[in-house]
Amino acid sequence: MMNYNKIILWGTSIILIVLGIYSFTTDSHYKWDFFFLIGLLWAVYLIKDKIKLHPFHFSLFALFLVMHNLGTFDTYSNNYFGMEYDLYVHGFFGIVSALMLYRTYNLVGPYKGYLKYLAIIALVLGFSAFHELFEYGGALTVGEGEGVLFVGAGDTDEWDTQKDMRNNLVGALIGLGLYVIFERINNKSNKKRKT
Repeated sequence: MMNYNKIILWGTSIILIVLGIYSFTTDSHYKWDFFFLIGLLWAVYLIKDKIKLHPFHFSLFALFLVMHNLGTFDTYSNNYFGMEYDLYVHGFFGIVSALMLYRTYNLVGPYKGYLKYLAIIALVLGFSAFHELFEYGGALTVGEGEGVLFVGAGDTDEWDTQKDMRNNLVGALIGLGLYVIFERINNKSNKKRKT
């Protein structure tokens, strides 16, 4: 049987390495992001069995990491379809995180019912807060710029942290809503097959 998660791991690693090399050759601040993103990718892969990681969710997570690292091409200072790129990245993070956590909690998690939804939202917001504090710490230690360790384009207004966390929350709610819809459709089709 083909190991899709391993294919996603190596394919995404190659993409991140290419983006990292480009960042180093252009002296982009995103060159430092490579180390954090590749570490995060591999960390999630290494705990894949514990969290019951589905290849679809892992591919979405890998896409999120690549989307973030596209900042090396100045995407965070652009608007697409009337919205900042930063909104898309944070919203997508919320969706992906909620999908991964929902599956994990369904299969091995201690939370059931509404407590499961609250735990997922709290964890996504916790990840979001950690990221914002990490970014803040980077800005204090290495200065303003771009990337995970830097405050830069997309982070220019005084409400950026709150907006980023709001976008993560909205993404998480969308992800949870998608999973609930998927489960209802799946349950209806299973009932029809049984009758």
